[in-house]
Amino acid sequence: MNFNNLLKSIFDYDPDGPNIHHLMAVHGYSRMIAQAENVDEHTLFITEAAAYLHDIGVKVSKEKYGNSQPQHQEAEGPIIARELLACHNLPAEDVERICFIIGHHHTYKAIDGIDFQILVEADFIVNLMEGYCKRGSIPAMKENIFKTETGKYLLEQMFEKSAR
Repeated sequence: MNFNNLLKSIFDYDPDGPNIHHLMAVHGYSRMIAQAENVDEHTLFITEAAAYLHDIGVKVSKEKYGNSQPQHQEAEGPIIARELLACHNLPAEDVERICFIIGHHHTYKAIDGIDFQILVEADFIVNLMEGYCKRGSIPAMKENIFKTETGKYLLEQMFEKSAR
């Protein structure tokens, strides 16, 4: 799959600058964590695709519900993701996995694999940087959400050490 074509589809669908910045940042951290955790190529692909598409439901959620609350993103995102992925000739199981992650990326009890885990950690890191999460919640995140050594390391380096 050519990620450049997927990105063009995403940008055409929702050209909102802050949303694009967010997904690019989440993708970058997802890729970094995945590579540092030595995931296989297929897992890296799923992780990257899910990172690019994880918030694809924001636009329609705002239009349909007047907000982009997590439950709305999770409901609407997979529908749009399937449409955007349809022309990329991916195996059905890959599309389903990507859409599962998108449809649950705010449901932390649903984390069922390293691909999903990495996306959640990357999204938290970016949300912290963008001010969408309170820094006071970092200890609880570190204990309850973050599982990869790389994600924990980034959290410590970027937030805990810089707060001292």
